[in-house]
This record gives sequence, C-alpha cells and structure tokens, in this order.
Amino acid sequence: MQKSLISCFILLFCLSSGSKAHSPAQSLPDLGSPGLVLYDRNMEIDLGRAFLTALHTEYDMTTDPFVVEYIRQIGQRLISHTADGRNYRFFVINRPEINAFAGPDGIIGINTGLILAAATEDELASVIAHEIAHITQEHLSRRFEQFEQGNMASLASLLAAILIGTQDPSAGIATFIGGSSLAIQNQLRFSRIHEHEADSMGIQLLSKAGYNPSALARFFDNLHRQHNHTNRPPEILLTHPVTERRTALALARAEQLRSTEEQRLNLKLIQARLNPSRLETRGLSSNEQLALTCYQQYLSNQNSLTCLTEATNTLPNNRLLKIALADTQDKLEQNPTNLIKISNIYPQDNALAFTLANHYISRQNIDLAINTLIEQSKKTNAKIELFNKISELYNQQQKTAHALYFQALRETEIGNLRRARHLLMRAKENTDERDLLLKINNLNEKIRE
Repeated sequence: MQKSLISCFILLFCLSSGSKAHSPAQSLPDLGSPGLVLYDRNMEIDLGRAFLTALHTEYDMTTDPFVVEYIRQIGQRLISHTADGRNYRFFVINRPEINAFAGPDGIIGINTGLILAAATEDELASVIAHEIAHITQEHLSRRFEQFEQGNMASLASLLAAILIGTQDPSAGIATFIGGSSLAIQNQLRFSRIHEHEADSMGIQLLSKAGYNPSALARFFDNLHRQHNHTNRPPEILLTHPVTERRTALALARAEQLRSTEEQRLNLKLIQARLNPSRLETRGLSSNEQLALTCYQQYLSNQNSLTCLTEATNTLPNNRLLKIALADTQDKLEQNPTNLIKISNIYPQDNALAFTLANHYISRQNIDLAINTLIEQSKKTNAKIELFNKISELYNQQQKTAHALYFQALRETEIGNLRRARHLLMRAKENTDERDLLLKINNLNEKIRE
C-alpha cells in the first residue's frame, strides 16, 4: 500500500481508539484550518459506496421498519440544521454492544444495543448529533493525503469492522503499517481533539433541533458510572472516551443553550419493539405508562383496541400510537381504510407503508402489497428495505425476473454494482416482457454511467 493510504488507516484507527490517548486537548482547534488536507469529494463518495456495500453484505441490519424509520426521523430532524449538502443515511445494526459510528459520505450506524441503553430520546439524539458532527467537521478526511483508490472494497470492509467493533483496530492497522507505534501515537492526539469538537458541534445541533443540549454529557457520564468497575466497558466508551474535563465542558456548553422538554414515550415504544418483554416505565407519566402497556399488547397480538383507543385519545399526536390503533381497527374490519387515511398524513413514512403492505399480505393480496411498496419507493430516498421486500414478494409469486430486477435495484442502492449487473443479466434471461426489459436496460445504462 502507498504511504498516503497508510495515513488513511492510521486516521481510522485513531477515530475508533481514542480511549488509548493520554493527552486531552486543552482547547478546541480552529475549525476549517487551512493546514488541514482533505480527500476530494469524489473519493469520499466512492468510499461511502463501498462502505455501504460492506455494511449490508457483512452485517445483520435491523429490518423492523418502525425502528429504522424512528432513527431516520431523528437523524433528519438533526441534519435539517446542517448545511454541508451530504446525502446523510441512517442505519440500525443488530448488535447488542452500546455503540454508534460515523462512516464516509454521511453514513451513520446505530446499534440496537445503544437504542436500548438510552433513557430518553434526547440521549439517543445526542449520540446521533455527535456522529453527525464527526462528519460535518470532516473528521474522516482531515489529515488524509491524496491517494489512489487501490482496493476500495477491502478498505471499506476494514473500516466497517473497526467502526462497528468486530475487529481490534490495532490488529487491522498493523497489517498495513507494520505496527508503526510512533505514527499511531502522534495521530491519537487528534482523536481527542475530534471528540471535543464533535461534542461542541453536536450540542449546538441538539439545541437547534429542539432537543435537550445537556443529554450528551448526561448519557456518557451515566454509562461511565454504570460500567466504571467492569472489565469491558461499552464499546462507545472505548471509541468516545469520557473524562471529567470532557463532561464538565459539555455541561458548560449545554447550560448556555436552551433546554427543551424531553420526548420520552417514542423511545420507550421503539425499545418495546426491540425487546417486547421490556417494560421500563421510569420517568413516564401515567398516560405514557398506559400508552406503553397498550403498545406492548399490540406487539404481542393481544386484543388492544380499547386500550389503544384510550391511549390515543389521551396522546392524540403520537404517530406510533395512531398507526397501531389504525392497524388494529383495520385488522378487525378487514379493510385498510384507517391505514390509508393515515398514510396521506405521513406520505414519506416507510414504516407505515410496510404496515399497510402487511395488511394486504395477510389478506393474500400480494399485488396490492407490491404496488404499495413500489409507490412508497417513489416518495423516499430510503429505498433499500423497500426494494428487498418487493423482491421477496415477487419471489413468492414465482415472478423470478421481477424479483431479480428489484434485488438489482437494492444492490444498486447499497453500491454493489457488480452484483447488480449480474442480477440484471439473470433477470433478462428470465423474461420476454417488453416493459420489464426496458427497465432492465435502463438500469444497466444507469449503472454504467
């Protein structure tokens, strides 16, 4: 590997191993310093595409559309207050470790373990804001030298393994740099600076988005106290080291910003989807406790109509409760009237589209389910799960060419263009439908561009 590529791996190491540094920064650096060297935008896009492919082919991604949509809505609320023009994408990984990461080109991953560990939505949002700040402040590219692409897929896979925590960073880096401890030692100083910088920018982002700006310091401090005497602290404390100074600085910044009411219930409802047996009502009002109980009954397929009706009347603006009530009513009436009505209110809600599609599937109307998901894919940029489900449904109908075409669309979305071309070739071999052949050829042309 070229020397400049080695610099890349050293940086990835320092971002994921900040706990090994021993010299916390005394002050924040000048943002956008002219001394910083950035890789160019095309390089970031290419690495992001390869990283997205590695993420979806090597790791277990959460398929619950409500969990994914919940994280994406928090993310969208936060990035609406940024102006860097990236195509931010938010994903949930089925891993119990309490961890999150910021990858190249606006890709942010959240472990299910982190969602379950958060006490409030503000705390969860604070971690997402922190990761967004890593991206807006160019922490993956700062101190990069320009380098040729080399084996982009291998680089992306190693990056994913390090950020997600499945590989010891030092072992991965040693493969490429021969254990240059001095180089790593020099780079580690910058990881602490990056962490303080991400704290500062993330707290500002939290406040702008209407979240409690003190949530970040509180979340990390609580985790640190809970795991202070354990042999292995949560992964996020290894990648985001907590010190008294860092906590004090974060709280001081937060005190200067406006604090808002915490959004407790939605996080508890999503945690119930990830762990249906969990009933954590601490900090909830009596109305919120009732809503959580009703939602758990809904998830366990109990008769929850009366309970959900009462909860929704008490909390009429809660989207998750409204969808659960509409779904329950439509199942009893065997007609999706209520879900269709709500889908007009939340047209970009993938989770609602999946709920409506599942209603049609339960009624053995696969064509309507497919059409619902295809129409939804035209309204949103988050298409990966939609294309995957459409492909599965076509496969159930033994419409092989259509299933292969939509699987190719999914592979295109995650950047796996080689596999997409292979699937398109197979789809072409399995159909003589003019419309489908036209779509296959158009997608092939798009991939070649």
